[in-house]
Amino acid sequence: MSASLSLPFLLSVLTAFLLGWPAYAALLRSGVIDKPNARSSHAVPTVRGGGVAIIATILGALGWSVFGGGSDGADRATLAVVGVAVLGLAVVSFLDDLRSVGARLRFGCHAAAAAAVLVMVGLPGLGAAADGGGVVFLIKGLLTLVGFLWIAGYTNAFNFMDGINGLAAGQTVVTGLGTAGLALAAGLPATHPMVWLALVTAGAGAGFFPHNFPRARMFMGDVSSAPLGFLLAAAGWWLACEAGWWLLLPVGLLHANFVLDTGFTLTRRVLRGDRWYEPHREHFYQRLVRSGRSHPFVTGWEMAGQVLVAVAVVAAVRAGPWWCVAVGLVVSAAWAGFFLYAERVFRTAKV
Repeated sequence: MSASLSLPFLLSVLTAFLLGWPAYAALLRSGVIDKPNARSSHAVPTVRGGGVAIIATILGALGWSVFGGGSDGADRATLAVVGVAVLGLAVVSFLDDLRSVGARLRFGCHAAAAAAVLVMVGLPGLGAAADGGGVVFLIKGLLTLVGFLWIAGYTNAFNFMDGINGLAAGQTVVTGLGTAGLALAAGLPATHPMVWLALVTAGAGAGFFPHNFPRARMFMGDVSSAPLGFLLAAAGWWLACEAGWWLLLPVGLLHANFVLDTGFTLTRRVLRGDRWYEPHREHFYQRLVRSGRSHPFVTGWEMAGQVLVAVAVVAAVRAGPWWCVAVGLVVSAAWAGFFLYAERVFRTAKV
């Protein structure tokens, strides 16, 4: 990794790690404690909201880039909007950590953040045809819907998947670095602000990781899980807008474990008549923990799979679009197999 790439990552790692200590002390003094209940995957009271260290790191980096001359022109405006969206999501989500603010407000903020990114970044792959006739108008409409559902949906999915030690932080590291790798493989320069944003996000997750894994001194909480999902989804969409619509597939594959786990689980809950938006512990990773598998076991296997996926997807982008299709089939089958294994273990354990 060159100096231009390693510096933002390493600075974010160090900053988030150091900020984690005063964040822990302040949250403990304030009594922001997650107490175990029937839906929990932990057994002892644990400080919640430690992700403020992650958000402070990312907002500080964005502030430097916008106000300190780290970027220019339209890129500075885009990063400023991203920063405002992150701050808004963090505030609402932290209030939700303290007391429930209601699903409508949370989802409304997620939708607003997604819309802001679409306005600033635009749509992928239209080029000179953007002023064409009805077919192009239809394509633009479909891409707008895809972008909105991707960013708002993944913001929620990431929030749902933050349920055991290290899983969300590890996902942030691997997918953040993977997104930067995809950008470089697709031909974007190392100095592109999208690459910088992915590296800063990955670094902040890496800095928090020791506070949360293998034993959790504190949980990141909604204050950072929702903004992190938003940032990772926004970076992936930005990449597709800059380098081509076909990159939506490899971007999606980087996040397939979270997307598929959330999709299958919510579909099952909807078909059963449950309130899908309420807290639960029915995701496949949670079923493994409920079956007796440890947090390090489940997180370790998921992240090992994610590293392999990231390497394969970056290699496929270098080889060409059709290789991404082939890798996509393999990745989808692999995660489906993992989920079937989790389901079999859960049913065998009769939890």
